[in-house]
Amino acid sequence: MKRYWKYIKPYLSAFIIGPILMIVEVVGEVLLPKFMANIINIGAANHDVPYIISMGAVMVLTALFMMAGGVGGAYFAAKAAISFSADLRSDTFQKVQQFSFANLDQYSTGSLVTRLTNDVTQVQNLINMALRMMLRAPGMLIGALIMAFMMNAELALVILVVIPVLVLLIGLVIKTAFPRFNMMQKKLDALNSNIQEVLTNVRVIKSFVRGEYEEEKFARSNEELKESSLSAFNVVILNMPIMMLIMNLTTLGVVWFGGKQILAGTMPVGDLTAFTSYIVQILMSLMMLAMVLLQCSRAMASLHRITEVLDTKVTLTDEGCAKPDKKVESGKVEFKDVTFRYYKDNKEAVLSHISFQIESGKVLGIIGGTGSGKTTLVQMIPRLYDADQGEILVDDVNVKDYSLQNLRQGVGMVLQKNVLFSGSIMENLMWGDEEASREEILQAARAAQADGFVSGLMALCRAL
Repeated sequence: MKRYWKYIKPYLSAFIIGPILMIVEVVGEVLLPKFMANIINIGAANHDVPYIISMGAVMVLTALFMMAGGVGGAYFAAKAAISFSADLRSDTFQKVQQFSFANLDQYSTGSLVTRLTNDVTQVQNLINMALRMMLRAPGMLIGALIMAFMMNAELALVILVVIPVLVLLIGLVIKTAFPRFNMMQKKLDALNSNIQEVLTNVRVIKSFVRGEYEEEKFARSNEELKESSLSAFNVVILNMPIMMLIMNLTTLGVVWFGGKQILAGTMPVGDLTAFTSYIVQILMSLMMLAMVLLQCSRAMASLHRITEVLDTKVTLTDEGCAKPDKKVESGKVEFKDVTFRYYKDNKEAVLSHISFQIESGKVLGIIGGTGSGKTTLVQMIPRLYDADQGEILVDDVNVKDYSLQNLRQGVGMVLQKNVLFSGSIMENLMWGDEEASREEILQAARAAQADGFVSGLMALCRAL
């Protein structure tokens, strides 16, 4: 957990103040039943109206302090949780941006989207819930038990016997739920990958009339996620009803024995009223702990998946770069006995002992069947992949000796699939050079034979 301290440290004050303010609310909740008992035992029993009014005023003030503590605690808890998750999401996104193609091959697009969105949200929900309840729940439990023992130690023993049973129940639920939530997140990955694949290739699907097949494929993934989710939540939903049953039986037992003590004259009516309130508080505190621990079981599965991304070793870096300031000048390219495999344990190489040289200004056509490695060969020049054997030279300098930024700025690539990013056409054309002038942009458009389309759009914009 040391790696996550850097996300906590900037917001440490919020992480501390939130739980402290929640304690104010807990103190008020524990005192209110005692005040009510005093009103019944002293004020009502003696028909003392001024005492009832004064205690009522104290209860109102206590409720106002509780509200202030609760609102303040919730505010700081939300601030800490949202800030933590925003920084975590930003760092995870930046790490993905550093991934080489080999790293990206380890994860599906849907999996990375899930980790950056849903998984981070689960961690955020855990922090928010924990900061509001990690001191409130134990504080309420301990406070209610102390007050119950102070009022009637004999009846309090009944509660003390029930608590271990409830704690054991919570532990069993969490142990059973954790692997099921982990599986649910994996099924969510698969569903997101399926959605992303269909939406990206929807035109191809329609062209080949494969909509029905994709619908069936989606239905299977959706059904698997549903079954996995039901399996996880079926464990969780049993928790609260069973806890409520146990605590209701406990309340019934306390009222039974308390009623006998009232009839015997050994227990005031107000104390029994307060005692039942403390039973409810103990139940609420255990339910809050159960909610935090259940969310923890789900969030820890998500945190593990985020950590997996953050701990992924980037296979292509500038480490060992001999000429970090060197830039591509003429563009001469040479492959010397290059061999490449997508996975190191593959026996068959995609490219095997490839050697050739292209002088600056020359054109070379590479012909081969689908999957023969033509695209991979080109992708190795800007170091989107690294060779397993041999070396690749640009301007007689090994590509590993360039910084990645300088190398890739010096290599222009036209990908097989056209991509348009959100924004204007102008912004898309400036991807290669953010400082390009209008004339340079139009020149590039003419070279790509897109000048008619671009000029037409510009004329339309001027007309509007």
